[in-house]
Amino acid sequence: MLETILSAQCARGMAADSGLSAIPSGLYELFLENVVLPCRIGVFDYERDAPQRVRIDLSLKVRQDGAQFSDDIGDVLSYDDLLSGLKRILMDEHTNLVEMLAEKIACMCLAHEQVQSARVSVAKLDIYDGVAVPGIRLERMREQPAGPFLPASRRMIAMADRMADRRI
Repeated sequence: MLETILSAQCARGMAADSGLSAIPSGLYELFLENVVLPCRIGVFDYERDAPQRVRIDLSLKVRQDGAQFSDDIGDVLSYDDLLSGLKRILMDEHTNLVEMLAEKIACMCLAHEQVQSARVSVAKLDIYDGVAVPGIRLERMREQPAGPFLPASRRMIAMADRMADRRI
């Protein structure tokens, strides 16, 4: 019965003999939300005196190397690794701005080779006594390989150089 329900719900179909849904190679989204931890952050003296709570939300586009998910933790990016990385960053030195904290977190996420992009949200929970929650969201992507992906202005210069070489 469960297999019937799953096959009806799975737009990609089911692997009949394995019980695993067939997932095309590509990307999947991994998220870690509502992580609330103390952090030494802020530019004002009162913010430097004691840690304050921040809330972090992560949404990662992760490359899936196989055609199917297995049930082996070694085949996927571990939530525990992400949470440990967040804790290390937050326990590190004082950070003045949430923007810099978000950049550090995005870099930590992209250090995992299967992560193709990272959306990071950082909010300071205690700063306005519950009246408002300030924060930022940013997205960073793995850089494209060097080569033909030059900015348009550089492509024009390269084309002009080649045209000049042909005239000589």
